[in-house]
Amino acid sequence: MVKNILLIGASTGGPGRLHTILEQLPADFFSAVVIAQHMGLPFIHSFVKQLSSVSSLELKEVVDGMELEPSCVYVCSGECRLIEHEKKIYFIHNQISSLEYTPDINTLFLSAAELSKSVQKMGVILSGIGDDGAIGARALFDSGAVCMFESEESATVYGMPRSAKELVPEAKIGTMSQIIAAICKFGEKRV
Repeated sequence: MVKNILLIGASTGGPGRLHTILEQLPADFFSAVVIAQHMGLPFIHSFVKQLSSVSSLELKEVVDGMELEPSCVYVCSGECRLIEHEKKIYFIHNQISSLEYTPDINTLFLSAAELSKSVQKMGVILSGIGDDGAIGARALFDSGAVCMFESEESATVYGMPRSAKELVPEAKIGTMSQIIAAICKFGEKRV
């Protein structure tokens, strides 16, 4: 059963950052990781393969009805939501989305905010244009999650982290090394 979930939203500049994060996660990283990287559906499969080559964790492309497992990395495409049923967490996934961003970070984060309090959550917003993720980060933070956004000095494009920080001023800001350290601490196995 999944006890904690790391949710990462990224856009412009995100693939390189995700590569850096995943290559530094230890093999015993306990958290499930869910990534919403703005990217067209035709590119997701090869993106998952690229990330798999640098990670000691198992990577999966999200499909509808897939159950989350600890120590796995899930890459969203289309429209992804999380739901909880009988103490298990599943994806609701539609490849076709009418939303402005694909995959939509707000949709993912808002659904995670609805999960039970027994599931620990961390939301991270990395480099990107626009404001996707800000509303979802607010809901995540209000649900008790830890939220962290990439700093202006670190981000290739500071649009998404800035928008998130404006809506969630209580959240932490960090460089990539600070974000990776916080992620590693979040994903430590707790006995």
